[in-house]
Amino acid sequence: MRRLAVAIAAATALAVPALAHHGWGSYDAANPVTLKGPIRKMEFVNPHVHLDIESEGKTWELTLAPPFRMNNRGAIETLLPVGRVVTAYGYKSKVRDGEMRAEWIEVEGKRYELR
Repeated sequence: MRRLAVAIAAATALAVPALAHHGWGSYDAANPVTLKGPIRKMEFVNPHVHLDIESEGKTWELTLAPPFRMNNRGAIETLLPVGRVVTAYGYKSKVRDGEMRAEWIEVEGKRYELR
């Protein structure tokens, strides 16, 4: 009985982060956009890297891949300093104005696939 209780507790603890993570259904995949502009803010943290860039006359929050995936694909933290111009392709949020899920980013002429 004790083993069952421990197994249930472990399964519950592992499931909580999954519940907190958002799905991608709130992004408009039918209408992709491309944005280009300088980075105004960068957060290289879990669960996803975030960039704020200036584009189309406003600040956009870009949701990128998790840090481990960014690193594996060569898009390391030092590649994304504030002020550097990036191009991003992805999908606008249906829920939050000015947010975009990026499928790829281009930095200094090199494209980094994020999915």
